[in-house]
Amino acid sequence: MTEYIVKQNALADFFKSLASGRRLLTPRGTGDKCKLGETPPDQVTLEYTNTHLSPKSLLFPQTERLMAFHNERDKPNGYVYQSLGDNGEPTVVFGIRPCDARGISISNKVFQNDRFTDPYWKGKIDQTVFVGLACDAPSPQCFCAAMGGSPFGESGLDALAFRQGGDLGLKTLTDKGAELIKAAGAQEANLADEIKKLEATAIEAQGVKADYKPIDDLDLMDLFKDPHWVATAENCLNCGVCTFFCPTCHCFDIQDEASERGGVRMRNWDTCMSWLFTVHGTGHNPRPTKTERVRQRFMHKLKYIPLKQDGVRGCTGCGRCVAMCPVNIDIRSVALKMTQTAPSPA
Repeated sequence: MTEYIVKQNALADFFKSLASGRRLLTPRGTGDKCKLGETPPDQVTLEYTNTHLSPKSLLFPQTERLMAFHNERDKPNGYVYQSLGDNGEPTVVFGIRPCDARGISISNKVFQNDRFTDPYWKGKIDQTVFVGLACDAPSPQCFCAAMGGSPFGESGLDALAFRQGGDLGLKTLTDKGAELIKAAGAQEANLADEIKKLEATAIEAQGVKADYKPIDDLDLMDLFKDPHWVATAENCLNCGVCTFFCPTCHCFDIQDEASERGGVRMRNWDTCMSWLFTVHGTGHNPRPTKTERVRQRFMHKLKYIPLKQDGVRGCTGCGRCVAMCPVNIDIRSVALKMTQTAPSPA
């Protein structure tokens, strides 16, 4: 699309324009205390690594009220139903990292596809403009480039911003992003070569040289039966912290909180690491031990999702699960074990 630049002395007016008639959400705080939140235009900062939590809760809240129902005995079916879905409000998310935007892009294919559209997700994403901020100083846990992404990745974004000294460079990627950035008074500039140089430097700074590509070519059943899953699962606590922090995990449970007169239907985050997640009404559980559940998590991220999404992995390399796992299970190490899976004899 088009490149723009906002000079340092014009940044305050630029962010005021982004916030005009919309919520402006940006990362706030520093270090592990950084979180995405509503921000006054004069308090926007460009100095942070990444948010502690992924931004998926903007579109897929941890707990969401879907509908209410109450009993009216004079009605033909006895119940009256009312949608409670939050359709969101006009919002600009500025400063989302490319790995997290890529996570939203991956989840978008789950919640909106040719067979199904989730109205609660759609209502929010349609009203949101995502302006990413490229990573010019990746953290030690970052490995987005090894997972097919980039510190300057564009997937899931309407525009990509990057720092140029005290100035802010921008590249629009969608019509929504172009309309927003142009209206904010940014000046057109030719920054394509500069973006390439900055991206190459950021990828080099990540320093991840591992090749996970062989996973794509390995036989599904060879990977499924590989004996390393037992050893990999040995230390796992099944606490689920990896799934709750992950920008692409989208498992949920639906429960009715009801009384005799009515109630509310709730959607809550769930985790495949829980024994209860797959237990059937009969009591049978197809994933009865940690081994099956750990295998499911990594196979889903690195094999099943790519099969459904044209090779796009379900891991964006944000590094949150690496940093947060209480027993130091590292998805990068697991992926390397998967690349070493021996094929079945002919």
